[in-house]
Amino acid sequence: MFKLNLKIAWRNLWKNKVYAAINIVGLALGLTAFVLMILYINHEESYDKWSPELKNVYQIREKHDFFTPDNMEHWNEVSNSRIANLIRTKLPQAVAVTKVDNDWDFGSGYSVKTDNADPVMVNNIKDSDSSFFKVFDYQFVQGSADKALENKNTIVLKEDLALKLFGTTRALGKTIRMIRWRDDKGNLLTVTGIVSEPKSPQSVGFSAIVRTGNKDKDPDEPTNNNYCQMYAKLNKASDTLVLNQTLQKLYVDFKKNLLKGQKQDDEDIHKPEKVPGLKVIPLENVHSNPPYTLSWFEKLKPVMAISAFLLLVSIINFINLATAQSVQRAKEVGVKKVLGSYKRQLTAQFLIESGLQSLISLFLCIVLIEMVLPTFNQQFNVTLSFWHNAELFVLIAQLLGLFILVTLLAGLYPAWILSNYNPVAVLKGNYENGLRGIALRNVLVVFQFVISVTFIISIGVMEMQSRFMSNKDLGFERGNLINIETGYEDKFAERLKKIPGVQYVATTTQVLGNSFNVPEEIQYQGKPIKLNTVTVTMDALPALGVKVLQGRIFSKEYKRDTVNTVVLNEAAANLFGKNLIGQTYQKTDWQGKNNIFQVVGIIKNYHNEGFDKTVLPTVYKVTKLGGTSNTNNLLVRFNTAQYKEIISKIEKEWKMMYPNFPMAYTSLEDAFSKSLEENRRFMNMIILFSLVSVSLSLLGLFALSTFVAKRKTREIAVRKVLGASNIQIVSLLNKSFLILVIIANLVSWPIAYIIIKKWLEGFAYRIEMPLVPFVTATLISLIIAVLTVSIQARKAAVTDPVNALKYE
Repeated sequence: MFKLNLKIAWRNLWKNKVYAAINIVGLALGLTAFVLMILYINHEESYDKWSPELKNVYQIREKHDFFTPDNMEHWNEVSNSRIANLIRTKLPQAVAVTKVDNDWDFGSGYSVKTDNADPVMVNNIKDSDSSFFKVFDYQFVQGSADKALENKNTIVLKEDLALKLFGTTRALGKTIRMIRWRDDKGNLLTVTGIVSEPKSPQSVGFSAIVRTGNKDKDPDEPTNNNYCQMYAKLNKASDTLVLNQTLQKLYVDFKKNLLKGQKQDDEDIHKPEKVPGLKVIPLENVHSNPPYTLSWFEKLKPVMAISAFLLLVSIINFINLATAQSVQRAKEVGVKKVLGSYKRQLTAQFLIESGLQSLISLFLCIVLIEMVLPTFNQQFNVTLSFWHNAELFVLIAQLLGLFILVTLLAGLYPAWILSNYNPVAVLKGNYENGLRGIALRNVLVVFQFVISVTFIISIGVMEMQSRFMSNKDLGFERGNLINIETGYEDKFAERLKKIPGVQYVATTTQVLGNSFNVPEEIQYQGKPIKLNTVTVTMDALPALGVKVLQGRIFSKEYKRDTVNTVVLNEAAANLFGKNLIGQTYQKTDWQGKNNIFQVVGIIKNYHNEGFDKTVLPTVYKVTKLGGTSNTNNLLVRFNTAQYKEIISKIEKEWKMMYPNFPMAYTSLEDAFSKSLEENRRFMNMIILFSLVSVSLSLLGLFALSTFVAKRKTREIAVRKVLGASNIQIVSLLNKSFLILVIIANLVSWPIAYIIIKKWLEGFAYRIEMPLVPFVTATLISLIIAVLTVSIQARKAAVTDPVNALKYE
């Protein structure tokens, strides 16, 4: 029986090629979007599951506000390095604790030299201690985990880096020179191990692990706080809640002793808002819990919802097209029922037809995925693969489940409609009594258009927000400005200033694309004010082209500018009050000494991070090198837009001074574009999905208009005989569908408003909710609905009424 039903299903598909093709392609598009999301979710869920030993590994997080983007306390991935020794000695379950530091990895990475070869830049090289491979169970191709980092000045390479540097993975015992910054002489490191790349992604990714000795011991001086990442391996999987309660108690005692060693008062840590915090997170949860940004799941929620809706739209389209063909199948059902077929047999037959179409759609979906995966990987910055997938069997099981679900959702209703035809009625040629569910089909079309109109409105608002961000005044001039990834050095800076076309050479701890925020608390007229501190060289603010609102910016004419004068931004000035120029405030340093600073100028807020963050209240101070921390921001301002040749001259000067460390730079124009990149990617995806959604909605509308036209064949014939014109008949059919589209718009407006409002709230700087996209979406939906229905209505209107009215 199954074989017969399959043969009938195939013949029916072949007979109705156009409808079948529309059904299959529409469903394939919906499946493609959904399966891409499944691939991405599987990828994100697979982090840190490449070894069973990782179940007992935890990341240590400390609650503090050091170097955080908003100067607020967060559970940070970097913690005080002394905590490692605390856990080793005080926590019995701890098998090993390792400290991992990537302080060397600035921007473009490190310069690596092998023998007489030219230096190459290598990213993601991390400095660790001897316990790294006792915590992380990497598979060694050469060397052993026990001895690889036994001695200082050793390095363990990933296979791909070994191939890049030596042309082979047989590199044990070879040496490389690691150059950390431009004028560093470098460390000579011996290769003591080669490890393979795990089959699934890692949150502690690296291209090489180095042991320099910097992470072996805790600092002896109480004031020397070194912060790094820490991971602990326990002897068994533990209850995280109980473990964190134990750690919290140990940490509070540790913090008290630390403050006493630094001769500071420990009363603050007893206040509820000041209680220090320490906790561990299972390694498998680290990737999904970033410290400062939304998790991948939170970011992906809108995309997941869009994919699910797109699949639902394609299923609705499938149902509408299937029921539109029901008139053609009515007599077949009537004859089979007269000959003794049961309802369940007919239902099974039509489900097999739906299953066959779903299966073809699934195969077409896989082909489409292979075609679009490169673009998808580029958009989401991942490396997904369908066939070369570590979880291929899991993926196949998911696709099988999806196939069954789609077949049932798409096939049950049409099968139920077709198997319920009254055989007496349909064999007489009267389909009215045999047709049910017109109201439901209308609801499905409305639902399709609700999604499509919501997408169109979203595109309009996103485009306006994108245009707003692109044209927004950043508070500085981003053109003709580059940022070289290096610190400030007088000799090199002076040589650059002599190059024709170079206007300013300066450095700052805060610039778009690389910010280094440092919080401080000052006293102004007896009132405490929290500020973000940025240190600059004398020419940094002119190099940025900031806009002065009051007073002046730093100048070489005023020698005290390097001692006790400051410039505030608007956000900081608003905290102080009015008439600030010439006013002073107090700041107590870590030694307890009170310093007096005078405000000499106020500048317009300038953006150094994305538009999702508010500009922090900031105070600018002059130091010789732009701060004690080398943040690799060397700003070079040109006095011409044609500066490619000037950059070539700068690179030539660089190579003369630092031959072993290639120069890397970024234009501020590119940094600005990068800050908009994530939203631009999201918008491109919304546009693509919107086009697919609208296309599917039009197919659904086409199917329903076909269905209604066939249902009203005799009515149209009678009207024509009585003198109705073609235009009147087209208008009659359009009227009912326009009502559906208008209802869809009325439903979609509040839905779109809520969704878009929530999206806009993710931006600190945003447009007001506009009306134009809502009106435009309504007009577009009405126009495309009229055009779609009119094509089918005209076809029905010009049909010879005699063919419809004759009985025999």
